[in-house]
Amino acid sequence: MDLVRADGYRVSDDASELDRERVWRWMSEQAYWALGRAREVQDAAIDNSFCVGLYAPDGAQVGFCRFVTDHITFAWLCDVFVDEEHRGGLGAFMVEFAMNHPSIVDVRRKVLATRDAHSLYERLGFQRFSADDAPRWMIRGA
Repeated sequence: MDLVRADGYRVSDDASELDRERVWRWMSEQAYWALGRAREVQDAAIDNSFCVGLYAPDGAQVGFCRFVTDHITFAWLCDVFVDEEHRGGLGAFMVEFAMNHPSIVDVRRKVLATRDAHSLYERLGFQRFSADDAPRWMIRGA
């Protein structure tokens, strides 16, 4: 499934199109949450997730995101990344496509973690945990 904007940028759920080398370099070298991630770890993450690629009009991959999900009750949006030269609205385009995809749209609970993009995700319908929600959630590991 693909969606193309008027300016030629395209998003796709076709995992065979992903430039795995590029995605791994973004994650391991530029993404604060995944610095140093091993290539085999990144490949396994792609293989076991619902992934979306963002492509420039010339066909080059310029963004990536994935959901870790059971496709029914829970989905964790992660590894959202847009190449620096292409930032400015394309991340929202990519994430909206992913969230409205038939395999994700009806998932009951979608979560994410971010250090610095709260306002972007709030515009896309995510909310910060309330005081009532926070005591129920726990984390193990970094």
